[in-house]
Amino acid sequence: MPIDREATLKQAEKLLRQGKLDGAIAEYVRLVEDQPRDWNAMNALGDLYVRAGNAERAVVQFTRIADFLAGEGFLPKAAALYKKALKAEGGHEHTLNQLGEIATRQGLFADAKTYFRQLAQQRRARGDERGAAEILVRLGSAEQADVESKVAGARAALEVGDAALAASLMKSAGEALAKQGRKAEALNVFAEAAQLDPGDTALRARLAGECVAAGDFERARLFLTAEAAGDDPDLLLAFARIQMADAADPRPALMRVLAVAPDRHGSVLTICEELAATGHVESGYSGVDVLTDVALLEGDFGRAITALQAFLRHGPHVPALVKLVEVCVDARRDAPMREAQARLADAYLENGHAGEARVIAEDLLVAEPQCDAHVQRLRRALQLLGVDDIEAVVARALPAEAGNHSEDEVDLSNLGTPEASVASGFSRKEDSSSRKEDTLVREGDDFNETPIALEVDLSEVLSGIAPAAPFLPPGKPPQDLEAVFEQMRTQAARRQEVASAADQFERALDHVLNGRLDEAVNGLKAAARVPLFRFAAAAQLGRLHVERGELKAGVEWLERAAEAPAPTPEEGFALLYDLADALDRLGESARALAVLMELDADAAGYRDVRERVARLARDQAGSREA
Repeated sequence: MPIDREATLKQAEKLLRQGKLDGAIAEYVRLVEDQPRDWNAMNALGDLYVRAGNAERAVVQFTRIADFLAGEGFLPKAAALYKKALKAEGGHEHTLNQLGEIATRQGLFADAKTYFRQLAQQRRARGDERGAAEILVRLGSAEQADVESKVAGARAALEVGDAALAASLMKSAGEALAKQGRKAEALNVFAEAAQLDPGDTALRARLAGECVAAGDFERARLFLTAEAAGDDPDLLLAFARIQMADAADPRPALMRVLAVAPDRHGSVLTICEELAATGHVESGYSGVDVLTDVALLEGDFGRAITALQAFLRHGPHVPALVKLVEVCVDARRDAPMREAQARLADAYLENGHAGEARVIAEDLLVAEPQCDAHVQRLRRALQLLGVDDIEAVVARALPAEAGNHSEDEVDLSNLGTPEASVASGFSRKEDSSSRKEDTLVREGDDFNETPIALEVDLSEVLSGIAPAAPFLPPGKPPQDLEAVFEQMRTQAARRQEVASAADQFERALDHVLNGRLDEAVNGLKAAARVPLFRFAAAAQLGRLHVERGELKAGVEWLERAAEAPAPTPEEGFALLYDLADALDRLGESARALAVLMELDADAAGYRDVRERVARLARDQAGSREA
């Protein structure tokens, strides 16, 4: 039978006025047990427990009421009762947690921060690190969370093993800092977020862009990849710059730069010159080599020559000089060709390649016989070669002076011109009966006071020669509209082919890094079809096959790579070394020995080549004796 509420309350009041606190509490306890939803009685009971010094029981009464009110949405009233409970017991965790939640829901983030931080400290004090971290994560995840709370929440999320949430909170903190104009701090926070989520390409691209814009390429290398660079010319250029500085292969990135932004030719050249000026010569040349190849693909000889000359201003470089000579020959540019030949000869002499220097010096003397520098180059080359009678050889290399030709020399430079009937002071006297004997008669000699100028009929000689095509400057299309369009279409197709190969090569390398080897093989095969990527793609394919134990296929691709020009001598040496190793493992010791001997001839002392040569030679000798 329900008790009489009014009578119970009156009795409790009498007891309380008589100083009988325990009796009053007992009356309220009976009432609350009989009527558990009598919130006023429960609140009064809590107050009595406080007066009696029983904080634990007081908190129970206050939080029962507050939990109900919070659940019904009466947040201010619930908060008031939770605060009474917190006053009774300052470290009550449930109360702190509920007050933090209510403050968050009410948009009172400063209050929420106070309660949650106190709760986290209490958990940490009793050794509950995970519990403390969870509270900080909740605080940092709040919509109104400040930067400090977001960063603390991110680090706490990492403690509980939630890297994705940690990265998300860090990015949110970075965005908040950026909005406040605190760029340097934002960059640091974004960098931490990128480390937490390496797969966030967009964030890495953003970070790389910020670093590049600030000129901080060292930091940009932490975030910049081919995938992050995408088709952004600035990021691609920075990525290529980093690769060149690291002596990695920059060709794919540079080809993509020049494909998406052909106007960046000058920027690429500037980077190459900077690298050369700071001692990274081979890295700089790898970029210039790409620039030159692209220019030649487009038929722009002038741009190719200019790029090589700009690079060579920072010092002699044999591969660059060789390429410059080749381009000048194809472009019919004599002056820069001779200058390049002279520098190349000097470089050969410095490196002890006297045979090559001699050939070039002799060629230069034919064109410029009065140049003493060429004579001195020839003398130095002959000295290095150990030639005995140097001056006699030099004299033979010098062409006869004009008007003083030997009798077995005939100048045919004007053949076919109106002046051909009288050439270089000679006339040809032909015996009309036999046409088998020719007599050269020197004009002006004592026995022939009157020069004999006989007409030479060249109609039979020239009858089988087709008329020469009109000369067009190198890279200049014929003045035919359809031919111009055809050339433009051809150049566009070449650029597209190169860009496609660059994309395939980059994707293949990404597949390799992520263990997708079958996809990598297909991409590398496609890239290897384009000459610019043949060395790099075929070399990568060969090494990939070797690593997978497919030695025969590996040897085949490494040999294909060896047939293509290497971007740098060092890369060529490394390729030959790997090829010899693969052949040795395949059981082709004779072929391996031949490759190693070739490598030792080109790069004496390279790695352990001589030891390998000695071992293979012993094995070969043993096989023959057996």
